[in-house]
Amino acid sequence: MRARPAAVAVLTALALTGPSIIAAPAAVADPVPNLTVPAGFVGMSPTRVLDTRDARYVPNGQQRPLNPDEHYTAPLLAFSSHMPPTTYPVVPADTTAVVVNVTATNPTTDGYLSLAALDLGNVPSTSSLNFTAGQTVSNLVTIAVRPGTTPEITVYNHAGTTDVVLDVVGYYRPGSTDKYAPLAPSRLVDSRTDGGRIGWGGVRSVQVAAPELGTADARAVILNVTATAGTNDSYLTAYPTGKERPYVGSNVNFTTGRTVPNQVVVPVGADGKIDIYNHVGTVDVIVDLVGYYGPSGTALFSALGTPTRAVDTRGSTPVEPGETRTLTIIDAHFTGAALNVTATAPTADGHLTVYPAAAAQPNTSSLNFAAGQTVANSVTTATDGGRIKIHNSNNGYTHVIVDFTGLFITG
Repeated sequence: MRARPAAVAVLTALALTGPSIIAAPAAVADPVPNLTVPAGFVGMSPTRVLDTRDARYVPNGQQRPLNPDEHYTAPLLAFSSHMPPTTYPVVPADTTAVVVNVTATNPTTDGYLSLAALDLGNVPSTSSLNFTAGQTVSNLVTIAVRPGTTPEITVYNHAGTTDVVLDVVGYYRPGSTDKYAPLAPSRLVDSRTDGGRIGWGGVRSVQVAAPELGTADARAVILNVTATAGTNDSYLTAYPTGKERPYVGSNVNFTTGRTVPNQVVVPVGADGKIDIYNHVGTVDVIVDLVGYYGPSGTALFSALGTPTRAVDTRGSTPVEPGETRTLTIIDAHFTGAALNVTATAPTADGHLTVYPAAAAQPNTSSLNFAAGQTVANSVTTATDGGRIKIHNSNNGYTHVIVDFTGLFITG
């Protein structure tokens, strides 16, 4: 770990639990932790490293939900089906950070999870995933790892009990040649107007690597995938065209009739496409392209040892209907950021769009919500002088919380 450059504005740290507001412990003198060394990206098919419902995917076979106020250590190991069953590391020992899809299921109360590299022994000041009692919900999280022969991460559960599933979809490693390339967000697919709904067990192929998209040499793409108007509780899985669909691993979990987004990082097939699979029922799917990794990318990634809260409008004023608010997130010399953006206490249904401060507002969405919901989604974005814009599309007010987990710098 190396010392982080100074000057990140950190506002009052508050943690979320559903629609409630819970004050976190006061910030320490230096609330911004160190950064990992800059690293390139390696994409992979979803690989399960934790499922607290299944003895094969928990340390020592001790399956159980996470308890209230528990810090749970999750080694990044996968289960081998060979006889006798064994486990194996899914990322190299010199991995600095992982991109993981985290799912909460069967929670007994409203609450949140917070992922970090270390167990600091206290209530985290940030949240990675918010949920309500009985809900199954996912979010993509980029997080530093605890280094070692088998890298580990910590999952903190704030209240009640909940089962947790972790699927690793990529990792950062020094020397990896694929770098981050930000793009102006653009819509690739909206099945409501193009191609029709994805049916039961259906697959939709999407062209994601092409010269006209600015992604000719993309080896993995960063997408925002939204499921809407599903007829059944179901899930979506994204994977490279030409590859077998992963046996385990989902990207977007949704319930009947709800609109649910999630950021997706997925390797690109040899034909420049990805496939999106729908498990049951029928559903409309929206796919927005926000960036990619490849040889022509320009930025390496440094993860924060502990995620940091950058903005929380609950300490000031909510974002107004139709308002576009400019926020300073990071130092000007960084080119982008990995963020977790949360909308809470919205007074009407709507969505947020996050984009660089100097760019024109795109016709895309970063986060969808219904009135009264607390919803989080991962956002990977370029910045302009350390600034981003957040546009509130709805007819009501909403508070916005921005946590960041890492920074991109040209290198």
